[in-house]
Amino acid sequence: MVALGPFAWLVQRFNFVTDDAFITFRYSRNFAEGKGLVYNLGVDPPVEGYSEFLWALLMGLGFEFGWAPETFSRVLSIGFGVLCVGLVVSLAARRFATSPVAVFGTAALVGCAPPLGVWATGGMATMPAASLGVLLVWLLYGRASGAPSSGLLVGLVASLLALMRADAAIVVALILGPAIVVGAVSRRRELFLSALFGALVSATAFGLHVAWRYSYYDDWLPNTARAKLGFSAAATGRGADYVISTFLSMPGLFLAFAGGLVGLVLAARRIGAGAAASAGAVIVGVTAYAILAGGDFMAYSRFLVPAIPMAALAFGALLASIESRSRIAAAVLAIAGVTTTVLAVFDVDLVPKETQLEYHFRHNQRLGGVTPSTSENEQWQNMRDRSQEWSLAGRALGVHAPPNSSVVFGAVGAIGYYSNLFIYDRNGLVTREVAMLEPHEELRSPGHDKVVPPAFFAKYHPTYLNVGVCSQAQFPPVRGAVRLGNTERDGVVLWAVPGR
Repeated sequence: MVALGPFAWLVQRFNFVTDDAFITFRYSRNFAEGKGLVYNLGVDPPVEGYSEFLWALLMGLGFEFGWAPETFSRVLSIGFGVLCVGLVVSLAARRFATSPVAVFGTAALVGCAPPLGVWATGGMATMPAASLGVLLVWLLYGRASGAPSSGLLVGLVASLLALMRADAAIVVALILGPAIVVGAVSRRRELFLSALFGALVSATAFGLHVAWRYSYYDDWLPNTARAKLGFSAAATGRGADYVISTFLSMPGLFLAFAGGLVGLVLAARRIGAGAAASAGAVIVGVTAYAILAGGDFMAYSRFLVPAIPMAALAFGALLASIESRSRIAAAVLAIAGVTTTVLAVFDVDLVPKETQLEYHFRHNQRLGGVTPSTSENEQWQNMRDRSQEWSLAGRALGVHAPPNSSVVFGAVGAIGYYSNLFIYDRNGLVTREVAMLEPHEELRSPGHDKVVPPAFFAKYHPTYLNVGVCSQAQFPPVRGAVRLGNTERDGVVLWAVPGR
């Protein structure tokens, strides 16, 4: 209950579905209806505008059973979250059996980490991917016998992880690579063979998926990677700000990430060189990836979620090392780490706002002349509210837009899912033409470096250049907006800017 109690509270506190999840839902619905894993029908070749292949298939299975993805995705993700928390506590109890403070500290940190609670919902595969990573570590190092699981089982879980998200193969490599090296160097034959066979199985699964992607989408990379990733020194600087901002808003995570790495070195003999190497590699590798990718605009450090369970274990290793000398000192450090992590939920800042603003990474707010917010709670609330607003607009479009209409929009999740109209994506996730552009010289919010104006699509004569909902008093919200039929409902009006 030390871990699951606060985790359950965080889940109900942040329960939501983000707009990006609806992009995958639309692919899944089309797949379940036999139209293929596509977003816009009739586009040849289709565009891979999702980042979560296995998750899209699971949501498609839910459609087959009549399960609404808005609910099914969260139920499944929360289940994975419970698995993740349980496995971390199990590993801590086994590795730190003689250090109760270390076990308590690990359990409390993983249960109280806001990013895990936030992304146990959201509708995306973030938590399932993180949980499969922890399960992979548990199979290698967590069994009561001390021996790793069979290579076939390791390979199966590693394959599921590699297919869950487009970038999850990196996590597989970060876990299995050190296990192979440590197994070879220490002559632990079982560990070496299990990790090696698992790596070969997962590499085969990943390679087959890449080959399928090329045959189906005519591209080796998912279109989301082309749209979002623009490797450059400026983007890397923004990614560094992203990581620093996480640690400034939740200092306990910095203690777990940085101090935990020290703990893994100090306690390597106690917890095992392989476990220490794999956990350390995930912490360093996932953090480096978040920096190189330029960060992420979503709330509560989504890119760092796969590393947080490993950091909790590493934090436990640090506590165990200190506890062997002073239990009181270890208890004080555990309380400090957990408290300074969970305070972000209550918008309590230990670091001055002025300092946090120096590392603000959501640059679209600065470009728009809006004072940037450093609160992850405010960003989460904005994501939740906009998703609900766009859901309302999408449902209204589905009712009032003429058949075969087309829409230009930036956030194409709920608008596209509920309206089921042809969408021209200003951010390029489902529109290859935009994804192939060079990034803007001036940095935007992460993942939005290639956004184009609505006029970019004028040559295609879209039905609407913009859409949205507003109150009766706010109409018209933008120049050229018109009502779409008799759409006023509870003071809410659906509007659109005609394109033809």
